Amino acid sequence: MNKIAIVEDERQHADTLRDYLLRFAQERGAAFEIAVFGNAVSFLENYAGTYDIVFMDIRMPYMNGMDAAHRLRELDKTVILIFITSLTQYAVDGYEVNALNYIVKPVSYPDFALKFSKAYERLRAENNNRIALPTERGMIRLQPEEIAYCEVRGHQTIYHTARGDFTHYETLRSAEQKLADNGFCKCNHCYLVNLRYVQSLCGDEIAVCYGTRTDKLAVSRNKKKAFGEALKAYCQGKFSAGEKN
Repeated sequence: MNKIAIVEDERQHADTLRDYLLRFAQERGAAFEIAVFGNAVSFLENYAGTYDIVFMDIRMPYMNGMDAAHRLRELDKTVILIFITSLTQYAVDGYEVNALNYIVKPVSYPDFALKFSKAYERLRAENNNRIALPTERGMIRLQPEEIAYCEVRGHQTIYHTARGDFTHYETLRSAEQKLADNGFCKCNHCYLVNLRYVQSLCGDEIAVCYGTRTDKLAVSRNKKKAFGEALKAYCQGKFSAGEKN
């Protein structure tokens, strides 16, 4: 079930969007879990990256929608963002925060359905590649390109990303199967690394850079040659996950 957030301070507009989403779901045979927030501050507080689509009003008290969108992008670079506004001059600013679209108030269902269809089809395409992780913070959905590396500790695998570390009870082998054909390679039995984030390989250590973090990971002797070859092939644009392990 896809999770959708409506961030709108005017209850009437929020209810209209919710009704339109339920109507769209009925017409398409879809299922949505919908949460409504009266302001951006309450929405961003304890944000855990569990939403698939966010409808964001521009004019709101405490924090306007554009400032909220910039903050949202610091926390979540992949969630689909749609602005709801009566101020069409802000539409161009949406490109700064990678907004998919904007809908002008008052919102009619035909206009909503036309623009939301684009978001829905994109979401369906992304869902084929996304990884869903049940965590203590709820269901987290990650794109493979978000994941810098996976680390196994005991019976848990930690997914390290720029928007946080997410822990799931599974083996590293299970994570490796989920991420097959996405440019990942083991540097030892504890780490499965996304090669796009490898900044350097020096001796028996690699530097993995993501967000504001740089983690140093050990490379085992029996993995070093294969890892080096995979990294070289990846940098040359010839990486194939099936050739690395």
